[in-house]
Amino acid sequence: MTEPTLHHAQTRDGWQIALHHRPPLRDGHDTPVILCHGMGSNRFNMDGPGRASLSRHLSAAGYDVWGLELRGAGKSRRRLRLPTVPWSWTFEDYVQHDVPAALRLVRELTGRDRVLWVGHSLGGMVAYAALMTPAAASFAGAVTLGSPGMTDVGHEAIDRWVRLRRLLRFAPPRLPTKAVACAGAPFAGVLATNVIPTLIRDWFWHPDNFDAGIVRFMMRRGVEDIPRSLMIEFARWYEAKRMSDRYNLFSFGDHLERIEAPVFVIAGSRDRLTPPADLERLMARLGSRDKTYYLAGHASGLAHEYSHVDLVLGRHAPDEIYPRVTEWLDAHQPAVRERRTTA
Repeated sequence: MTEPTLHHAQTRDGWQIALHHRPPLRDGHDTPVILCHGMGSNRFNMDGPGRASLSRHLSAAGYDVWGLELRGAGKSRRRLRLPTVPWSWTFEDYVQHDVPAALRLVRELTGRDRVLWVGHSLGGMVAYAALMTPAAASFAGAVTLGSPGMTDVGHEAIDRWVRLRRLLRFAPPRLPTKAVACAGAPFAGVLATNVIPTLIRDWFWHPDNFDAGIVRFMMRRGVEDIPRSLMIEFARWYEAKRMSDRYNLFSFGDHLERIEAPVFVIAGSRDRLTPPADLERLMARLGSRDKTYYLAGHASGLAHEYSHVDLVLGRHAPDEIYPRVTEWLDAHQPAVRERRTTA
């Protein structure tokens, strides 16, 4: 399969947001799909090597697929390079700038009024927030995989780190996670099995789904630097158990009843980073009449258990998770095949 075609959407604050387009490989569906990655990653989060690509899976199923890269990730760039781009954005910038720009471009290029959204982790959290804004009119529905509401998120390792979160103010504006991951890539298998097995098991891959080749690929090509400002914001959310804006005036998690679009929430049965209890509470709060919760693991009859990243990049995700995403998307095409009318 050929590489996707690169497009850029222009935001109001001067960013060129990358969208990687894979056209449908067969006649299929009218509604385009936007795939959105998690924090500290890029399009390869949803378009990994070999079979570990939800993007290629959906394209083969007849979907017009657009892999979104939020600001600071992959091929997204600041339109004006001088002065130097400040790495100081927060979650709201994704919601207020990047998402509307991406929706506008995909609608213009496809001639469709609405799109389907599939987001992993942060990519799903962005969808929750966008569905509370006027941009919600452009969504036909959203699938989220391991995307928390922050009310029940907790892990003993994170608890220890969050107590030191005020020290982040002394960190560089751009945390060098990309360089660290690249340096560790040759030792991916050793690190996972001998050095940090607990973190790998609880936060990223369950042993059932661990594939050293995929992990090595992602460490080399799928990890991005993280702005200090975003880490500070997430640490604040974790401590307060509340997704509030930068002024602490509005909490996205307190207004989930505003979401009316169809939503499919997928949780990893062994995910300690985004525990199922958090997603169950989020489901109960969603205002949508069409909402579905799925616990990926043995409890749902699957042959394998799932943690966090392996929901999209696990060894068995193409056989057990991708078909369920596709089935839900198939059932949530708009009833009327809509084409935008231009004046």
